[in-house]
Amino acid sequence: MASTTRVPFFGTSKSASRSVSLVQIRGAGSDLTQSHKVCDFRVVDSGMIKMLFPEKFIAALANHTYPIQLEKEAQGWRYRADLGVERIGYRNNGTEDKLPVKVDDPEVFDWDGDGHPGATLKLSIPFLPNGELYIVQRGQSILTGRVVQPGRIEGNIGVRQFDQRVIGAWPGFLAKSPEIEPDPKESRFLLSQVAGDTTCEMLRASTTKS
Repeated sequence: MASTTRVPFFGTSKSASRSVSLVQIRGAGSDLTQSHKVCDFRVVDSGMIKMLFPEKFIAALANHTYPIQLEKEAQGWRYRADLGVERIGYRNNGTEDKLPVKVDDPEVFDWDGDGHPGATLKLSIPFLPNGELYIVQRGQSILTGRVVQPGRIEGNIGVRQFDQRVIGAWPGFLAKSPEIEPDPKESRFLLSQVAGDTTCEMLRASTTKS
């Protein structure tokens, strides 16, 4: 996933992150469902300002299950998956108009269990101590691609919705919400078949080597 981030006081930075998930696809009649669990999430390319995703953040990411579509076309099989809305750092309040704005809003909770409100991201800035951002976030991504060979699908990541708000920070002067703009032209996914007994630990080890 590629994006451009504008951080108050520190300017604009382009970055790219990579997530690795363990996916299961099941069929029930003519319907297909896909489930995924995030195994790893990290920044692989960034400018001066770098976001870091703590282990507790990654562990708290929910397992998701959603329908997928495979359609036969003249050029082959087309794939589409709407991953649905993911909420981080807060509970659904019944309305999707606005994110919480304060740490004591009733929807905010210690999502990743690290003792801080919302979800914690680490922030690395040159010449300054590492900081922490306490955020709430809502997003929805859609995968569209094609079967390029048996057991392999490649395509693009479209972002239907992405909202993030900083509700607190350490040091306090970092408590400014960045503007994050996903770049769909540079955001891609690969779905590749693996052995049935593959675990997240095995995927993390293989991607670390690569």
